[in-house]
Amino acid sequence: MKKTVLVNISYYVEIDESENGLSQKIQNKLRENRSLESDDSNVFLKWNQSSFRVLNPRIMNCGRCVNCGCWTTNSEKIDAIFGLDNGAFHNNKLLCDECLPPDHRWAF
Repeated sequence: MKKTVLVNISYYVEIDESENGLSQKIQNKLRENRSLESDDSNVFLKWNQSSFRVLNPRIMNCGRCVNCGCWTTNSEKIDAIFGLDNGAFHNNKLLCDECLPPDHRWAF
């Protein structure tokens, strides 16, 4: 019996502040590799979908980790953004899962 596994891959793309979203050229480049090869002939990999979201910490649950600078989301809130690193506020600072203290529930 076979089962299907959904694999999500995220990319960070830096664009100029004046741009409203990804250019058509960048979108096309990201969509080019829709089929993937596998060494295992029993595995079928197929591109399913792409989505694009401009990260805005002023209105979204996201920000840069104050320690390492990676994008993260406060996973303790219900509006956490799927695809960003888990994170949380510790001592009033947003930290990603790798920078949180080891005993924190969201620490990696």
